[in-house]
Amino acid sequence: MRARPLSLVAFAGLLLLPSTSHAGHHLWKFSQLFSNAAGSVQFMQLFTTDSGEPGVGPFTITTGSNTFNFVNNLPTSATANTWILIATSNFAGLKGGVTPDYVIPASFFSTGGGTLNYAGVDSWSYGAVPTDGVHSLMRDGSTPVNAPTNFAGQTGSVSLATSVPAIPTLGIALLIGALLLAGSGLLRRRRRVA
Repeated sequence: MRARPLSLVAFAGLLLLPSTSHAGHHLWKFSQLFSNAAGSVQFMQLFTTDSGEPGVGPFTITTGSNTFNFVNNLPTSATANTWILIATSNFAGLKGGVTPDYVIPASFFSTGGGTLNYAGVDSWSYGAVPTDGVHSLMRDGSTPVNAPTNFAGQTGSVSLATSVPAIPTLGIALLIGALLLAGSGLLRRRRRVA
């Protein structure tokens, strides 16, 4: 008779233990968007301050008619103050790029503004995303230089800005000198004709 109450106590104790089978996912928030003008290079980030949020696996991000499915969970439940980097497949190969945690197709989100929705728990109606290849759009509306960070903590910054090629100073001096010589020769010819 005595074994029965002990087994009930043991069973009740098991019910009170925390379960690891239901990992959290609901505290991730969008933090940053980046795109070049063509939309061929894009990234977005989610951020959380809370631990125990690795269960993104069965959830989605939607924007317009596009849907991204998280196919697996994060590798650890130590998620406090971490980012999830979701980027186009070419992003890691760029100078200053870092390996994304998940991959999206090119032009996944509109650069003119739109709404991103993560799992029905975070929605961001964002304005125009800078497309200069340097700046990104932050959740607070600011547009600093991009700073992608993946779940492993690797941080980078890409620069896809198109620049005007610089002409060396000596080249400019030679060009100006040649133009002056050519101009002076034309003036001498006109004086002789007159």
